Amino acid sequence: MSREKKLTEQTFLGFLWMITGSGIQVVLKIVVIAVLARLITPKEFGVMGIAVIVLEFSKLFTQMGVGPAIIQRKELERRHLEVGFTLSLLMGLFFSSLLVLIAPLLAAFFRMEGLVPIMRVISLVFLVDSFTLIGQALMQRNMKFKVITTIEVLSYTIGYGAVGIVLGYFGWGVWALVIANLSQAVLQAVLIVWVQPFSKRLGTDFKTFKELLHFGGGMTIARIGNYLALQGDNLVVGRILGEQALGIYGRAYQFMAMPAGLFGNALDKTLFPAMAKVQDDKQKLGKAYLTSVSIIALIAIPLSILLVVLAPETIMTLLGSNWKDVILPFQILACSLLFRMSYKMSDSLTRAMGAVYRRAWRQFIFAALVIIGAYVGHFWSLSGVAWGVAVALVVNFLLMAQLSIQLVDITWLSILKAHWHGLVLGATTGIVSYIIVKVCRFYIQSHALTLLISIVSISFLLFLVIWYFPRVFIRDDHNKLFNKLISKRFKKLPIQTA
Repeated sequence: MSREKKLTEQTFLGFLWMITGSGIQVVLKIVVIAVLARLITPKEFGVMGIAVIVLEFSKLFTQMGVGPAIIQRKELERRHLEVGFTLSLLMGLFFSSLLVLIAPLLAAFFRMEGLVPIMRVISLVFLVDSFTLIGQALMQRNMKFKVITTIEVLSYTIGYGAVGIVLGYFGWGVWALVIANLSQAVLQAVLIVWVQPFSKRLGTDFKTFKELLHFGGGMTIARIGNYLALQGDNLVVGRILGEQALGIYGRAYQFMAMPAGLFGNALDKTLFPAMAKVQDDKQKLGKAYLTSVSIIALIAIPLSILLVVLAPETIMTLLGSNWKDVILPFQILACSLLFRMSYKMSDSLTRAMGAVYRRAWRQFIFAALVIIGAYVGHFWSLSGVAWGVAVALVVNFLLMAQLSIQLVDITWLSILKAHWHGLVLGATTGIVSYIIVKVCRFYIQSHALTLLISIVSISFLLFLVIWYFPRVFIRDDHNKLFNKLISKRFKKLPIQTA
């Protein structure tokens, strides 16, 4: 097998592992959230939401882009790992201590007195994560996606899900969420250190430090912009509308982001190291980019339509009647699902080619648009915030697509063509789902039963349509990829005969 074919197969099989693991996690998250929503109040979710915003923002600095720098390097030496590990430990210790000291200031800014002890306990995550950074980067660089998937599923299921639900049941409130986050980090760290050995020696080589920080610095700057974009709306909602509103808005955004996490993140984690290995071949990168974008469109467009149509049944079934205010913001955000998922491919491409600084300023524009959109939108309550964020997501997709066009041999027309089959399937999904859901709502009173019957019926009809008219909905490159990497594997399976 040629090196190119081996890399393609490795990437695709890695994606299958990541999408399987992400799918399991999405199902688990839905179950966990559904249970916790009945044990913990929206206000408590809002307080924890603020703590997570601060925690994740601080992580951008503790990591310093070292992980992606290790993945992207053409040649990796032991000195890079030792210096990277030293940086990780020092930054983890520094930010854990800093968060303990400034917790009262954060509580005063967000007007939440109970935030101080929560921030001080959750700061321990920095120390735990500092031991995992190099191991995670090595597993992704070596494309050990099966191992990555297993660790993520186990740490979430046991560390977060089981611990959070048990503590929530016994009335721990917001502390159930705090301990769940911490236990998930600890379990993940233990598993990574166990399965991915690397040198734990400390390194202080200045030349190596500069090599890692040249790429990592651009990554960190871009991540700051991206993080402000992804959390800017939560900051505005939490600061202006309060923790109750943040708890509601946070659940709306979380449900919208789950499909993006399921598919977009799986593609990103597998394509980034694969693209980095062929970063000098623009033709291959352009082809991989367009194929990935077309697959995302084929999934995201129909899915966003389904989420909009079935939003009332989904929210009422999973969260209960206390969370009905989530429905409208969720529907608005679901309209932007394609752009939320698709811009990740441009992210993977630009990082693989080392264009981290050109990516960085675009992320700050994205962040500014999110914050401005959320602030202006808050005058129309949470639905206005959702519209502001949706517009920002569209603009960010266009900015990142333009950067991709500059980097590889593609055009705007080729990007539009990549979305065509997804648009056709989306229109078909819209017609089918609207009719079926209308009929179900007329004859069925139960939200859960309506949701179940609608999903089964819509899925069955779409399967029939695609089966009988495949050329209308499936691109040739999708069909070739399926036959090459999946169908041939079934042909190799031994067939038992009587």
